[in-house]
Order: sequence, then C-alpha cells, then structure tokens
Amino acid sequence: MKKTLSLICAAALVSCAPIPMIQTGTALAADVDSPVSEQLDMPVISIDTLGNSVSSKETYTSASVTVWDENGDIDTAETEVQIRLRGNVTLNSPKKSYKFKFEKKQNPLSLGDGGGKSWNLVANYFDTSLLRNMTAYHLGDMLENIPYSANSRSVEVYVNGSYQGVYLLCEAVNVNKNRVAITESPDEVENNGYLIEMTRYDCDHPFTIEYAQYDIKSELSADTTIASLQKEYICSYMDQCLTALKDGDMEQAEALIDIPSLLDNFIANEICKNVDPGWDSYYICKDAGGKLQFAPMWDYDLALGNFADVKGYDDPKGMGIYNVANSNANSNPWFCHALQNEWFREAAAERWGEIYEKVKTLPEFVTAEAEENARSYERNFTKWNNIGSKVFSEPDSIVELPSYQAHAKYLSNWLNERIQWLDSCFTSEDFANGVFPDENGKPVDVQNAVAVSTLMFWGGTGEIDMDSPGFTADATGSAWGGQALSTGLMLRKNQKYRLSFDVSGASTASVNYRIQANHDNYKAYMSGSEPVSDDVTHFETEFTADVTDFNCALVLEFKGSGTVTVEHLSLVEVNEEPEPVKGDVNSDGKLDISDVVLFQKYLLGINEDAPVNLKAADLYENDRSDVWDLCFMKNILIIGTM
Repeated sequence: MKKTLSLICAAALVSCAPIPMIQTGTALAADVDSPVSEQLDMPVISIDTLGNSVSSKETYTSASVTVWDENGDIDTAETEVQIRLRGNVTLNSPKKSYKFKFEKKQNPLSLGDGGGKSWNLVANYFDTSLLRNMTAYHLGDMLENIPYSANSRSVEVYVNGSYQGVYLLCEAVNVNKNRVAITESPDEVENNGYLIEMTRYDCDHPFTIEYAQYDIKSELSADTTIASLQKEYICSYMDQCLTALKDGDMEQAEALIDIPSLLDNFIANEICKNVDPGWDSYYICKDAGGKLQFAPMWDYDLALGNFADVKGYDDPKGMGIYNVANSNANSNPWFCHALQNEWFREAAAERWGEIYEKVKTLPEFVTAEAEENARSYERNFTKWNNIGSKVFSEPDSIVELPSYQAHAKYLSNWLNERIQWLDSCFTSEDFANGVFPDENGKPVDVQNAVAVSTLMFWGGTGEIDMDSPGFTADATGSAWGGQALSTGLMLRKNQKYRLSFDVSGASTASVNYRIQANHDNYKAYMSGSEPVSDDVTHFETEFTADVTDFNCALVLEFKGSGTVTVEHLSLVEVNEEPEPVKGDVNSDGKLDISDVVLFQKYLLGINEDAPVNLKAADLYENDRSDVWDLCFMKNILIIGTM
C-alpha cells in the first residue's frame, strides 16, 4: 500500500517563524466519551497535551493519543507520545499540523503495511477540498514503479477535548522496512542506503548538484570523517546521474537510475501539476547496491489546480512549467534534463499508454471519498469557516465555490480535464519533438526566468499580467511603498544576464528595479532606476552575477505618482559565442591535421559528408577560401604561429 501527507512550501514566499498553537496552563484531559459521542463517519483521534504547550516545529513535548475506528471502537488505547508542530508557511494558519512519535512502533487504524514510530496529522487548511494530498498519494499507490507512497486516511481530531476538524493521518517519510525500505548502515559509505530531499530551506546535511540544494534525511555515521565521505559519495553518484540525463546518455542513465521510477514520478507530478517539485519536499532514495529511485511523492495541497500565483498552474491544460524550463530556482532539473532526450519522451508516452486506464479513475476516487465521508468533511467547516474566503493562493474559481460538495466536484472535474489533456499531449507530435505547450497551447518560454516565476505584490496592490508578464500599479511617494515581485529566481556566479521590460505611464513616476536575495538581509545584487513617460519605452541592461543564490527576487518599486505599467518583463541568460578558431574548418573547436585534410579535399572537389566552415578557412580574411589559405593553415601547424 501507499499514500500520504502535506507540508506547505509556497515557492518564493518569505519564510515565516513558527507561532504558538496550544497554550494550556493546567492539564486538560480529553473527555473520552465526548469525541466518540459526536462521531459521524470517520475515525477519531484525541490528543491530550498533558498541560504542555505545543508551540514549536523543532521541539517535541509529551502528550497522549487515543484512536477510535470508524465504528466508535477503541483502536489505539491512550498512549503516550512526543508531539510537535509541522509545516513551513502553514505554521501561520489557524489550523495547525502535527507530527507525533510513539515510543514503540504502532500501526493506528492498521493504516500502514506495518508499524512505525512517526506519524503526521496534516491540517490541509490551504486546500478547501481536504482531498488533494490523499488523491496524490492514492495516485502514487497506483503507479507500481514508485516504490513507496505513504499510507493515509482522513480522521477527525480533538485536542484537549476541543474539536479541531478533519485531518489527514499518514505515515511520516522515513527509513523503515514498511516505508522507505532502504538499508541503513551508518558506518558504511557505498554500502549504505540514502534518503534525500531536494529543498530550498535550511537543512542539516546539505549538498548542491548543479544549482539545486539537497539534504540527507537518512542516518549518517557518528564519525565525522565517515559522514563526510558518505555525503561526498551520494553527491557524486547523483551528479553522475544528472550528468547522464543532461548528456542524453541513455545507457549510462539506465545503469545509474531506476528510469521506471523517474517516469512514473514525472507523470504523477504532471497529473497533479505540482508547483513545488524543484522547491521542496521532492524525495529521492538509493539503497546499497541499488540505483537512484524517485520516491516518495510528498506535499500536494498546492497542486491539482490550487495555486494561482504562477502562470498556468490553476489550469488543467498545459505542461508544468517547472518540469520543462530549467531557467528558474523552482524548476526540477531531473525532469527538465530528462525531457530534453527523445528516448525519455518516447518512454513517457509509452508508459502513459500503459497506465491511462488506471489513472483516469482518479476523479471517481475523489467523488467516492467525498460522498462516503460527506458529513465529517462538512463539519470541518463549522469549525473553520473558510469556504468562500481567500485562504492562501487559490484561484478565484475556487474561492467562489459555495459549499464543500462544490469543492470536491471542482477537484474531480479538474482531474478529469487534466488527464484528458495529458492524454492528447503525451500522444502528440509536439511532445515527441520536445515542444511543450502551455495552457494557451503556446510553447513554454523556457529561456525567460520571469515567465516561469511566481508573480506577486508585497506590501502593495495592483494588477498582475501573467501572460505578458508584467504589472500595473499606482506609484507612491513614500519612502517604502508596495513592491511587485518575480520570485523564486536563481543567479549563477559569473553568468551574464539581461534584464529588460517595456514601461509606460505617468511621467511623474519612475521604476526602481533590483535583483536581490529573497531571504536573510535581502541583499541587492544589482539595482537601478528608470523614468516613465506616456509612450511605451524599452529598457534593457546586462550584468554579471558575482554570487550563486538559489532564492532571488526581481523587485520593482513604482515611485512618484500616477499609474505605471511594466510589460514583457524578462530575465534571460546571455551566453556569448566563443571566438572561432582560425582554420577550424570542421568546427570541432581546434585546428589540427584533420582540418588540413578536410579543406584540401574540398579544394580538390572531393565530396565529403562533413560540412566545411569556409569562414574559418579564410585565414587571409579576403572573403575567399583558396589554396593560399591552405598553405597558411599548414604553416600554422608547422611553425605554430600566424
């Protein structure tokens, strides 16, 4: 079995500190009869904090947990646990998520394939259907090439006798023979198993491959020398894997990577149109003696049409831009590089044909779960009255839904449209040829980092044009006004970039621009100001980054007074062509005897399949390529100088 939980990681939002959840001055035991007497359709979990404060995601505190099954019978008698908060951005929502640990392995509600110490209660506050995580992990369970997806089930939760709504009870992602079944041998290097998370957040054992950060989540040796070798080993192994995909080396990729798991993982993320596959909660594992595997799936409450701050992610049509455009800090390099290979696209299309009949039942799964437990799901919103309100970053089409039933139906319909669109996409000539359409049927702009970033306002308001992309806002004369941001960008040290945009509006205004760190002290890496006029004017500047930063933001501040519109905002890498090598007629980057032979055959009229670079052959620079150039070429090779 497989399935799992949520852990919000909103790409490019400013990180938020944990805030207190439960403050109890004295012990307040849960009334054992109260939760079960109010039971509707779901199992019930009661948490007694034993008078302790559950206020941190880092520090566990003592509590007790009691579990009743859906029939009201005791499943897990009152048991002492250690409990803490969990999540990142969700820590700021009123409904908190928890992680708790039993002293000994338990299997509440017989949910897992076996026991485990660590379990999660996920609030799903940002997902008003309460079903997106469960649906994603059910999908992971369908795909047999994904080796593990955490088991999950909706439950109603009481804390200190107070009803807290519907949560998703699910296994925590950790190394366990019933979960991520790799063998940990902490004093071994190559003969050790590794669980890895791609994450942009702070982590305990970080390493970098290309321009993505990873964290080792499995146990490392207590010996710092061995631990260093372990980190070096898994980093090197994964770097070889990614290089094989980048180089298009199918034989090497298949030798190092469990390609079927990568295929299923890619397809699952495309079905869910997950916004976070390159930002956080993306898991990879490798067992001792095994290949690199892509599992488990994790954190999908901002997926399945529930995110509107990135272009196209609320639409069931269009490829996931972070899967195909490797120009942005939120992009998933494994998908981006794999999809550049014809052999991987062919395998993806073939795999889609194999699983289509299974995955097209996902909408029915959503409908059945919502109907079977309708009363419990609906009661959640008597506690948390957030239907009809903007909860986080969901599109207006979700905000406007009037009831829980409407939310479940919306998700089911979205999934049906998504699966049908992907069916037409994966079987198309465009996909076979490496052309990836967006939600409007146009090829994704893989070069412009802004086009695949999160666009938002911070401390101000205005209109966001995701298609342009750009912003319209009123300028302000205050020292610090509102900011328009393109966030989740990355800079690479010594790489040259071109920033450009068209601007128009009141001549009493100006636009301040800068690219800055989107964290810590928000240091500016480049900045400037551009005046505004009634006519549309084009602005363009180039700069070379002097730092590598995975989490940057392009910030625009509209100063002065009047309305300003910025359109066609673009940030692209500038890769200058190297100076051609004189005499390099076969264009292999060097001048040697093979160039002399090829050019001589050309002058003699001997047909050769290899093309001849006549511009490089014109050593005399007289717009002709003849025998004098051939003599000059030979002299260079013999004498070693022009």
